[in-house]
Amino acid sequence: MFMFRRRRAINLTKKLLRERRANLNGPPAVGDRGPPPGPRDTKERDVQELLKKLQENQLEMLLTAVDSRGLELGHCVLVPREHSHEPHLLCCQFWRWPEVRQASELRRLPQCGAAGDMVYACCNPFHWSRLCQPETPPPPYSRTNEDRIRPEDRAPSELPLLTRNSYESLTTSGDSSMTNRLEWCKLAYWELQERVGPLFHVEPCYVNVFGNVPYGLDGFSLEAVGPQNTKQTEASRKTRAKIGLGITLSREPDGFVWLYNRSEQAVFVDSLYLDGGCEEVPGGPTRVPADHCLCVHAPGGPQMFGWDQLVPNGCRQGPSGDPNSIRVSFVKGWGTRYSRREITSCPCWLEVLLAPCR
Repeated sequence: MFMFRRRRAINLTKKLLRERRANLNGPPAVGDRGPPPGPRDTKERDVQELLKKLQENQLEMLLTAVDSRGLELGHCVLVPREHSHEPHLLCCQFWRWPEVRQASELRRLPQCGAAGDMVYACCNPFHWSRLCQPETPPPPYSRTNEDRIRPEDRAPSELPLLTRNSYESLTTSGDSSMTNRLEWCKLAYWELQERVGPLFHVEPCYVNVFGNVPYGLDGFSLEAVGPQNTKQTEASRKTRAKIGLGITLSREPDGFVWLYNRSEQAVFVDSLYLDGGCEEVPGGPTRVPADHCLCVHAPGGPQMFGWDQLVPNGCRQGPSGDPNSIRVSFVKGWGTRYSRREITSCPCWLEVLLAPCR
């Protein structure tokens, strides 16, 4: 029996080593410096040493995640933190991103259950995401500027599609006092200018928003609500088919809202936190590449004030005039750098309506 288990562990280890994605040998992305120089087999030897420390069931869990390339996240694969290498960094470099140089470039997905564990680290590489570095940091927030555009001077396309006040009116009873206090956001799915399907209410601390995936996921399936659009276009159908694992939105314990892009395509995000305030010339959305994550909302920031408290003259701030709104376009960007000047020209996009402060 012992020999059988040992043989199975060896076979699982061999499979894991073979599962190293072939495209990892390609050239690094623009801006990446690549892994530090050294023998190629050094990292493989380190991984082999790490795999020897895992139990058979841990090897199986790791193989499940690696073999499916994250379609099945699998369970946490825990190893002691006193390992000579940072195990999660080593596994992420080996199976996913060889150009990552430091553990500080990674952030744990909210689905990972090992957060806060001071003894063990999760080395499942698909429980991690890369931190997105915006091209320019959000500008400092200013609440006083006499040159702000007044709401009545805005074009109709700049007026909010859904507002903070409408968040409350969209509840079942229309009474804001009946809003579920466990609910931290609602999701509205759009194709071009058409709202598709009902609002999706979110109570858990994180929610998956995804397209057509072969494995069942909990969350908001855009593939399921897409056919409800009687005016859907071929562009929307093709874009929706590329969403795949889509995004995970998470309200972290500290109140910050993070977006994790688990898709193989980029997503484009616009929020007051990223925009830095009511700009006369908006900077456009932030591009979040595949496998990257980004903070899109901060507690106590400018987006948390009431409408009348934002700036003088009632200037409507935020991407859609709503300080509690986040907009996400899948695959296609918009703005001055794209042929689509407004998000309503994007084939598939999402509006995240955050519950107002109370």
